Amino acid sequence: MKFTDIKLAKLADTALGEIHKGLTHNFYDVKPVLLSEQEEVFAKTLEKVIQRKAPFSQLSSDALPENFEDKFREEITLAVELNGLLEKMPSRKVFVQLLESLIKLVAPISFIENKALFAEKVLHSSIGLKQLAFFSLEDDFEELMVNGLESVFVFHREYGVCKTNIVLDEKVFNNILQRIAFSIGTNFDYKNPLLDARLPDGSRVNATMKNVSPKGISLTIRKFSQVPMTMLDLIEKQTITSEAAAFLWMMTDGFAINAKNILVVGSTASGKTTMLNVLSNFIRLNERIVTIEDTLEVSLLDRENWIALEAKHTRGEEVMMDALLKNSLRMRPDRIVVGEVRGEEAVTLFTAMDNGHNGCLGTIHANSARDAMTKLREKPLAVPEAMLPLVDLVVVMQRKYSKDTGVSRKVSQIAEVTSMERKVLLANVFELNSNRLVKTDLPSQLLEDFAEQSSMTKNEVKKEIETRQIVLEWLLKKQIRKPQEVLEFIQSYYYDSEKVLSLIYGNDVEQTLTEQNDYQQV
Repeated sequence: MKFTDIKLAKLADTALGEIHKGLTHNFYDVKPVLLSEQEEVFAKTLEKVIQRKAPFSQLSSDALPENFEDKFREEITLAVELNGLLEKMPSRKVFVQLLESLIKLVAPISFIENKALFAEKVLHSSIGLKQLAFFSLEDDFEELMVNGLESVFVFHREYGVCKTNIVLDEKVFNNILQRIAFSIGTNFDYKNPLLDARLPDGSRVNATMKNVSPKGISLTIRKFSQVPMTMLDLIEKQTITSEAAAFLWMMTDGFAINAKNILVVGSTASGKTTMLNVLSNFIRLNERIVTIEDTLEVSLLDRENWIALEAKHTRGEEVMMDALLKNSLRMRPDRIVVGEVRGEEAVTLFTAMDNGHNGCLGTIHANSARDAMTKLREKPLAVPEAMLPLVDLVVVMQRKYSKDTGVSRKVSQIAEVTSMERKVLLANVFELNSNRLVKTDLPSQLLEDFAEQSSMTKNEVKKEIETRQIVLEWLLKKQIRKPQEVLEFIQSYYYDSEKVLSLIYGNDVEQTLTEQNDYQQV
């Protein structure tokens, strides 16, 4: 046995698999879907019929409900054909519709014990990810990494990188890749050996052909969360404190008159896009938002005044981020959100800030606020030194791992950007101390700006941030967690804060807030 294959203690046992500790990485042993012999035979028949490899006559049986063949043809195979699902991947919406239909069809069949499990297996094996279907079923998986037919890894939210026991069939694997490529209207072959795509469910896909990865075809899928996280989730996971969250809420909103330009920075998979998404949902509903991304990831829920733009890199159709960003400036945006700043669009973004587009949000790969400033100066971003202070805040994300808590994401630094004598200055208003984000003693220039621009005193601005912190903590306490509910509550605070605070405190809001403010000043 190889050193890297040694398994130690069992860490977890779920319905889908067992997780074991390893010396160099953990292991995730996928459990096979256990069906009875009769169920297995019937499942294989349904899969073949869906894939047009068997005639409908094979569905004629005394053990099946009356008209099962006709209903299966109408509700399943016809829907598969109309949506072209033998050639491309299904969207989540279509997959769920087919799943619900199939569960209803097999409900009267007595020899099928678990109807939902049976239906899911049939659909995943015929039109889904097939041998890789386990990745879709486990919510705690963030990334799938196929390095070869016998080398399949996943990134687990709690246990980090895990090697699986999956051994892929080459023909099945190639079919999955071709369907992914067909879904975005491109080819994946020796002439086109690089595949960069987005699945219909929003997940990001990258694959390489054998001629550029000699050890075999590779595949990487980064899962798109169907339920976006909120700031409350990040507070509960101790990614950020409620105090820092309230501060960022205030900076993002800016009383609707002076929203701050914020860059979220960090390494790969550190939580940059999640934080960007969370901050974007602090923007008021009456503001028009244009998001520009290389691959769609930002989710602004049910907002109506939102335009999502996505770069295109397919053969014969290339629309770059910079072109989309320049176009967005002619769309009367109140807010511009850039998924990841990585090229010449950086100068365009800073020019937009310079021309009065406040409240811009974006992400960049960097390990600290200082690294971000250095990267912005250098090619290919090449932002002029004099324009760098147009960014007001840099939020730094870090991915951490410990044996006790597994993988976690942390806000490690919130830095204000200012300048003096043409030099860019960074001041940490929050920083990580003993694994907890704490407020520093440095005075906040942004609070001074808010006070000046909103005709409030600095203490009144501080009091407003403290009030928003209480709102967030109350939402946590009351277990109001659904993204749409959180969004609506935040928006309610903008339009009738007194009513919201009355709900939190009772009738005597002003007295309670005054007492709280006096206590905090002491």
